[in-house]
Amino acid sequence: MPRKQKQDNTIKEYLVIEDPAAIKLLFMPKFADLLKLIGTGEMSVSDIAHAMNINPGSAYYRLKTLEKHGLAKLVREEIQGGVVKKYYRKAAANITINAGTPENKAAAAEAGMDESYKERLLRSMSYFGYELPEGRMEQAKERLVACDGRMKAILAEVQSAGLEKFESDRNLVANAYQLALVFRLIDDKELSSSLRTLIESFKKTK
Repeated sequence: MPRKQKQDNTIKEYLVIEDPAAIKLLFMPKFADLLKLIGTGEMSVSDIAHAMNINPGSAYYRLKTLEKHGLAKLVREEIQGGVVKKYYRKAAANITINAGTPENKAAAAEAGMDESYKERLLRSMSYFGYELPEGRMEQAKERLVACDGRMKAILAEVQSAGLEKFESDRNLVANAYQLALVFRLIDDKELSSSLRTLIESFKKTK
């Protein structure tokens, strides 16, 4: 008789989403609300149905859709009254998207992160003392995309260490990843160069 494979119930600290379909799910309220619900603790289908005031069939469908795209995962099973009850959690504590490819860019734009979003983001830097002069918007957007792509690549590399598989202390895991990410962001010459060119698009006012 084949041995049952041990279930992987580890939750990643960071997860960079590349799948366009998964990106769209993150911006759909019915799926985003469910992810928020299972972001801090495990829940069963019936728990979710009750919390979201929906029927179990809808809760199951949403869960399986998120699981299919790597956003949620089954972490535990237990038998209650002869019935197997399954518990799910968000696949990672922090989920972000990589909108660098044409497919992902289109998905992100459809979800609201379009060119106007980038413009609003860049102009918001004025609240922090960085004013974008007239005529530099397109240049700044190109540099922003380059920085974002490199940062997401570094994030994925850091997460690949898989510390959560070997260390059960969630606080330590979270802080270790944050520290490692700071190390890598500071140490990466490509990112440093991209950030410098982005900053040079702005005029410092404070």
